[in-house]
Amino acid sequence: MDGVLADTGPIHFESWVKMAKEIGVEFTRELFEQTFGQQSTAITRKLVGSEVDRVLVKKWANLKEKYYREMIIDKLVPLPGVIRIINDLKSKGFKLAVGSSGPPENVDLLLTHLKIKDYFDDIITAAEVKKGKPEPDVFLIASNNLHIDPKNCIVIEDAPVGIEAAKRAGMKSIALTTTHNKGELVDAILIVNDLSEVNTNDIKKLLGIEIK
Repeated sequence: MDGVLADTGPIHFESWVKMAKEIGVEFTRELFEQTFGQQSTAITRKLVGSEVDRVLVKKWANLKEKYYREMIIDKLVPLPGVIRIINDLKSKGFKLAVGSSGPPENVDLLLTHLKIKDYFDDIITAAEVKKGKPEPDVFLIASNNLHIDPKNCIVIEDAPVGIEAAKRAGMKSIALTTTHNKGELVDAILIVNDLSEVNTNDIKKLLGIEIK
């Protein structure tokens, strides 16, 4: 979702910085680039260290996400090509799912605000996933719910941890350079700037589906 449907990365960074400053630590750009795409509790743990109580870590992670939702609401716009490609895929019988490391509140806010929630047959958030990316759980849950073999799924991602999760799930992936450069996304089968560079036939080819 983040960095694929909308460019939310800058606001995620700003909200991390705000939360970190409030609790007296520094959130760096380096840590952001290393962890973007992971669950907020895991990132908070890396930020504050292993000695801090897990209840406090969860509280701070939730605070960060609260700040994010407050800051992002008037800045949400779809990335280039998003509306066209999901419209086209849906019309041609593809099943679509969102697999996000974000909390349900973040996912619902973005999908509802962009008016694209009804396009998706399944929505998986951090609430349904015990092990976040780069573990493959989020994508395997989605493929299981949709009754589709992982080898017949394409994951669209912008973060290295997401590409790794897709690989571990046995799925091919398309990488967008929204938040990372091409050199960091080399495990993807296709790397593009945004979804305006991808069409349904491209996806069919990647899946080995005959184009009529």
